[in-house]
Amino acid sequence: TGMTQAEIKKALSKKGRLKLFLGKVTGAKGYQLQYALNKKFKKKKSIQTKKTKYTIKKLKKKKTYYIRVRAYKMNGKKKVYGKWSTVKKVKIRK
Repeated sequence: TGMTQAEIKKALSKKGRLKLFLGKVTGAKGYQLQYALNKKFKKKKSIQTKKTKYTIKKLKKKKTYYIRVRAYKMNGKKKVYGKWSTVKKVKIRK
């Protein structure tokens, strides 16, 4: 795809929320975030965003979430996704 791999630069957790800072990918139209409570991303939730800063709310406190991100660009009307970032593990604080 010729897109650089997206990355999660920073992830801050507070009061059941997770604030993510993504590295900007040149040429990307947006980002797809996925998070789950296990490494294999079973029962994952996906979010599309155009911003490099994003807050996920209503997370379970004291739990560890696994998060990954990938960038996408448009090829006509079709979304073309880049590679997944390395998975980040974050424990949600009270």
